[in-house]
Amino acid sequence: MKTFLHSLLALMVLTIVSCATGKNALEKGNYETALDRAINRLQSNPDNKKSQDVLIEGYRLASNYHMDYIRMLAVNNDPNKWEATYYQYKQLNSYYRQIQRCPACLSLVMPKSYVSEESDAARKAAEYQIELGNNALATNTIEGGRRAFKHFNFALNFDRNVPNIDSLLTDARIMGTVRVLIEPIPIHSRSLELTNEYFENRVIEYLDRFSQGRFVQFFTVDEAEQIDLQPDQIVSMQFDDFVLGQTLIESKTKEVKRDSVVVGQFTDDKGVKHDVYNTVKAELTINRKTLSSQGVMNFEIRDAYTDRILTNRKLPNQDVWVHEWASFNGDSRALTRDEIEMSKLKELPPPPPQTLFIGFVDRIYDQIIGNISNFYRDSEI
Repeated sequence: MKTFLHSLLALMVLTIVSCATGKNALEKGNYETALDRAINRLQSNPDNKKSQDVLIEGYRLASNYHMDYIRMLAVNNDPNKWEATYYQYKQLNSYYRQIQRCPACLSLVMPKSYVSEESDAARKAAEYQIELGNNALATNTIEGGRRAFKHFNFALNFDRNVPNIDSLLTDARIMGTVRVLIEPIPIHSRSLELTNEYFENRVIEYLDRFSQGRFVQFFTVDEAEQIDLQPDQIVSMQFDDFVLGQTLIESKTKEVKRDSVVVGQFTDDKGVKHDVYNTVKAELTINRKTLSSQGVMNFEIRDAYTDRILTNRKLPNQDVWVHEWASFNGDSRALTRDEIEMSKLKELPPPPPQTLFIGFVDRIYDQIIGNISNFYRDSEI
């Protein structure tokens, strides 16, 4: 049993050491991990023989692998080869920097720097992305603008000093942006104009936030007229079958009672007082006034050039204002605490139309912004 445990322990130690020195990674062809582990071990233990072997063999194999790949790319006529070439040189230079920071490693291998080669490949990779972006811009379409923006932005991964890159990105974003006109909502009552404006402003405020970081921009009619804007799409919203404050008053009367209520006292022959219990009753009338506002919001997005409907939704909703009060005849002790509180309430006048309209449109609001957000969900930059 002891022999088995000793063998198991030795195997575990050997496995841990192999992992720490990078030997296992090297045998699997994972040169980056192998070199990283070997260098880390040699920085703390310069005389570790296994790590020395891994570094020597690993750097030789890794260098050959990347240089073979670079030579293969060099004979390829695809201009996209510069991206892959850049990443190969970048990895070789990563090995170089790691070994340069390890004095014990420099006595074992002589790493080679490819800084100029990496820089040249990066420049050519960026130039190719700029070329693709300019070709996309030449299409003068929304889709082309978005592709151009992607290529110009990708070029910055290789060269942060691309000439005129800010101007190119701006041109691409402008071309790739859908300009959407929000038409005012028609309303057929002067008393509701301010409330209607409140709803429109809420929608516009949300869309201003939503459009940040997206290829979409929303304009009111006034904003569009100020800059003589030709929109790409138009959002229309209109209330159909709208009924505001439909009133219903209901009354329900019932008898309520409570048993074992003290209704008096009597004195017995010995002069002792006793409570008299009985059932008390009352007639309770509960009144309920309901004002129901309901309607359908017709929501539509259409192409501004062809008038083709891109999406259309009918969004039904309802808002109900309710008030309850009560009155009673009889013994108040027959009532529950809630019924007593309700009997203290009086009938209230209905809210003004503006208040009822706000309650209704607040419910419609979530549906409107949900539909617009869903339609433009793929517009993220």
